[in-house]
Amino acid sequence: MHRVTTVVLSVICVALLGVATNVATGALPDRWSPYLWLAWPLLLLLVLALVAVEVIRSREPRQMGAPATARARRVLLERVRRYWVTSVLERSLHEEARIELGIAATADDRRHPWALQATRRDGFAATLDDRASMYALFDELDRAVVILGAPGSGKTTTLLELARDLLDRAEADPDAPIPVVLNLSSWPTRRLPLARWLTEQLGERYGIPPAQSAAWVDAGELLPLLDGLDEVAEEHRDACVQAIADFHHSQPLTPLAVCCRLAEYEQLGTRLPVYGTVTIQPLDRARIERYVERAGLAGLRSALAADPGLWDLADSPLLLSIMALAYADDADVRTGPTAAGTGSGRSRLFSRYVEVMLNRRPHRSYSPAQTRSWLTTLADELRQRQQTVFVLDLITEGWSPRYGLMPTAQLIAHLTGLLGLSLVLAPAGWWLGGPAGLVTAAGLVAVTQVLYADQHSNLWSLAFSAKESDPVGGLGWLSGVAIRLAGVFVDDWATVFRIAALSVTVGIGATLVDGGPSWEVALGYGAGFFMANLIAFVAVDEAQMILYFEPPAPGAGRRELPSPMLRQRLAFALGGAAPIGTATGCLAGVFVAAATDGAHGVRTGALVGLGAVLMVLTLMALAPMLDQWLVRRRLARQEILPHPLLPFLGHAVQCLLLRQVGDGHIFVHRELLDHFADRAQLPEPRTTTGLAEDDLGARARE
Repeated sequence: MHRVTTVVLSVICVALLGVATNVATGALPDRWSPYLWLAWPLLLLLVLALVAVEVIRSREPRQMGAPATARARRVLLERVRRYWVTSVLERSLHEEARIELGIAATADDRRHPWALQATRRDGFAATLDDRASMYALFDELDRAVVILGAPGSGKTTTLLELARDLLDRAEADPDAPIPVVLNLSSWPTRRLPLARWLTEQLGERYGIPPAQSAAWVDAGELLPLLDGLDEVAEEHRDACVQAIADFHHSQPLTPLAVCCRLAEYEQLGTRLPVYGTVTIQPLDRARIERYVERAGLAGLRSALAADPGLWDLADSPLLLSIMALAYADDADVRTGPTAAGTGSGRSRLFSRYVEVMLNRRPHRSYSPAQTRSWLTTLADELRQRQQTVFVLDLITEGWSPRYGLMPTAQLIAHLTGLLGLSLVLAPAGWWLGGPAGLVTAAGLVAVTQVLYADQHSNLWSLAFSAKESDPVGGLGWLSGVAIRLAGVFVDDWATVFRIAALSVTVGIGATLVDGGPSWEVALGYGAGFFMANLIAFVAVDEAQMILYFEPPAPGAGRRELPSPMLRQRLAFALGGAAPIGTATGCLAGVFVAAATDGAHGVRTGALVGLGAVLMVLTLMALAPMLDQWLVRRRLARQEILPHPLLPFLGHAVQCLLLRQVGDGHIFVHRELLDHFADRAQLPEPRTTTGLAEDDLGARARE
């Protein structure tokens, strides 16, 4: 809360100088009174000096000490290993199929059954067997490679095997670069230069402070392992490649590895400036037969014999593992138009796999039909947002097909917040200031209403839309608030005008109910109310920008409600509400005391400070939290998503449909995500007598 403290100290200095001016007004000789107006220009110079000092101080490079850097390095290495090696690589479908089917691990089948073709930029090419080490190839290809292959061929697994070996080296050698696995699907959101994108992703995915991330990126101490170039939208893919190329050109000694599907890579207008490519070869029939015989998969052997078309699907390790699980039961080998559907062979295979896994691990609270429906919703929303990782903060009311047909959760939360604010401020206003306090309390509620629409819409636009502009980054909150105050009359003139109009109303109203018209008293009430609420508005707006660019740290999302983003906002609001309330209360009290007396100033300052505290809490946390709770409950009533959601996600993980990565979840493979997302575009199943619901649903969707 250093930023909050800095802001508070600055504003309190303003308030103290105002108090000193009032004291001096009564203590100094009368002949000094005409010159007391000079205190306010001096006050402005003091504020500008404080801002200048803060700007200069915050622009100084903040170097982390060696122990802190070493500790951050250990944390990052541990998180990369836990998120990707332990949670993803060691739980790949190949490994899960071996464990699920009781296949004994031998020296031969610890390696995945695919071959690699390595090509150097100088034209050298060689095909290596399945025992080739990607770690050795990476060094052989000058540590700048692109990994290519067909869907499901094992690109991500190969990348993660490389990550595992690089992590071993980085843990043994403190001078070795730090491997970090990142997915490029989030790059199109803001289309930043890759160095800045890496810095943001280290904070968002791994919880590394921006200063440390930027230092590592600038020094070339990171080793980016970038997955999912093919997941970048086609219209942005060439721009993404150019961003990677620019980064590699500016830091040619920084190692780099990129994964992409072969077809999408060949369609690029420009190629990545790497020293070599590693292309994963399709499985041939001999390798498939060897795998089936060695693993003793009688069910899969029978299925291949009964449906020769399955051989055409078994050319990738992903589909081979799915076949092994889908046809594990030799007594239940069904092909053609079955409960798996009548679509393409690939679609039938995925449908059968999902059916088998859900029936093998049933859950008393989630039927197979419900599970498929909810996973379809998740997949469809992820594909629409061009994301692969699902986190709780992605959920919005727009997921409901009835959105816009009934009062929104946001509106209900809005009205509830205003009602709660009124129930607290009205008695407090009457107790502290009588009729004038009641007018001030009404004005505070009205200002909250004015700011609510702006601030609440900003929250969701920041969280779920592409935003090209940065906040006043790196300058500290004081500098950000000061600069925003300078530009608020241009950027947010409409909001400022509304606050000014309410301030005039409060000033006149408080004067009329407090003993008759007096322009000095009206000016004091109005000016204090305006300045206090203007600062509160700018502080909340700047806080929202700071929170957007400082995402919740990993590990914060294992509770259902509120979501990680809103828990972070609540913690920030609780820490900043009291200082902001103190600062605004002092400022309003000074103006009122200057126009009336000290007692009126103290009571008005206390009321305005309390209002600012409640305003900050309501705008930043309480109303959005209620909004989120209402959205979750509404989606659950409409059977779009279950509530609570985390147990269901855990069930999907146990069924080998999802996989947990940090605080998020991904489908076990991109093709499974596409399979579920395609279901959302197909007609709903219709009930017919004599046929099972699942069979009908599968047929209608296929």
